This record gives sequence, C-alpha cells and structure tokens, in this order.
Amino acid sequence: MRPLFLLLALFAAPASALEAGKLGAGVILGVPFGATAKYWVDDKKAVQGALGASDGDLTLSTDLLIHFDDVLPKKKVGELPVYAGLGIKYKAESRDFVGIRFVAGVALYSKDKRNEVFFEGAPVLRISPSEGAAFDGAVGIRRYF
Repeated sequence: MRPLFLLLALFAAPASALEAGKLGAGVILGVPFGATAKYWVDDKKAVQGALGASDGDLTLSTDLLIHFDDVLPKKKVGELPVYAGLGIKYKAESRDFVGIRFVAGVALYSKDKRNEVFFEGAPVLRISPSEGAAFDGAVGIRRYF
C-alpha cells in the first residue's frame, strides 16, 4: 500500500512546492497506456510513476531510477542517458496482482532539458496473489516544469 501512496503523492504534488525543472509529466504508450510523471531527486536519481490501463485493467507503477549519462555518446540534439531501477506494480485484475519491476531504458532530453522522450522495458516478477512473470514495455514523452 505504501508504494501506491507514494505514486499518488507524486501525481498530486503541487508544482509550487517543487523546484523548477525537477517534475515532468506526460503520456506513456504501451504497458501501461496512460499518464506518467517523474521527479528528479538529484542529478542521477529519479522517481517515476505511471497510472493507466493495460488489457482494460487499472495499472499503477512506481520506480526508483539511477541514470548513467556516459554510457551512450552525446548527441547534438540533447542528452541520451540510459537508466535502470527497481519498482513495484499493481494491476487491478479479477484477482489484483502485485509485482516487482526491474526497469531499464533510455531517454532523450532536449538541450534545455524541458522535454524527454523515453523507451523502457521492465520484466515484472509477480509476487501476489501467485508467483509468475510479466513484461512491461513502453515509450513516452514528458514535459518538465
């Protein structure tokens, strides 16, 4: 329940309480299909969340990400860091499912760091109500405020 609270707090945080440029919001397409937000904790770490639908069911996820800026070469259009992290996923199916996400992705930031396009994949270890596996894959865009 705590990750769900953190995810909701991320989406509900008033912009005036956050440092300029640290909060991004946008759209995510794939699993899930819906809204996404990301808050930068420092230069390398961020918390991201997604709220949407997958197979017609409500899906929530939140992840702690670490960014690695020097893995891919710098591009003229902006930065291209890769990231990896760990998170949790909740999906409201006929039997609600909770899983641990192992996230990896790449993001392209505009030179002014106000816009982000990202591609990510996340194997999911299903832990409740039964064990199993799933995979989340998505592309998305965010605008930073």
